[in-house]
Amino acid sequence: MRQIILKTLEGIATNCQVNFSSESARIMIADKLEVAISKHIREEISDTIEEIVCGADRGDCCEGDCHGN
Repeated sequence: MRQIILKTLEGIATNCQVNFSSESARIMIADKLEVAISKHIREEISDTIEEIVCGADRGDCCEGDCHGN
């Protein structure tokens, strides 16, 4: 999670100089962090569901049939 936040902040820092006392700047940062963190959480949930459905412990995935392909 820390790496996601740092990467997002780095992306913001390369494009502009942020004034943290500005509410609009804090909202912009919060919005970008929310998108990055939400994406990460969706990916983690998807991976967990895949492990449950495909039997990650046995390593016998369905070769893509359960992935909507």
